[in-house]
Amino acid sequence: MRLVPIFVMSSVALGTAAVAAGPPSSVSPELTGTVRSALQAMVPPGQASRPTDPDRGDDNASLRAIQLVCGHDNPSATRSAICPTPVSPD
Repeated sequence: MRLVPIFVMSSVALGTAAVAAGPPSSVSPELTGTVRSALQAMVPPGQASRPTDPDRGDDNASLRAIQLVCGHDNPSATRSAICPTPVSPD
């Protein structure tokens, strides 16, 4: 009994949504170029390029965290971003 009204209402809702959407219109290349140049003008100068050191958490590590992580002699300490890299004697 309830299945028929639910089916009818969902069909009507889907039909009106499909009619309301309409076909997508193409955008002119001039408008696309104008919008792109405006968006690029809003980006601050230093933000466009990626930093040489993407944020791995080592910039804001506390001294206590560095001591705890780097004080051990295990592989996790050698792979950690906050531990200073050893300088080769060569």
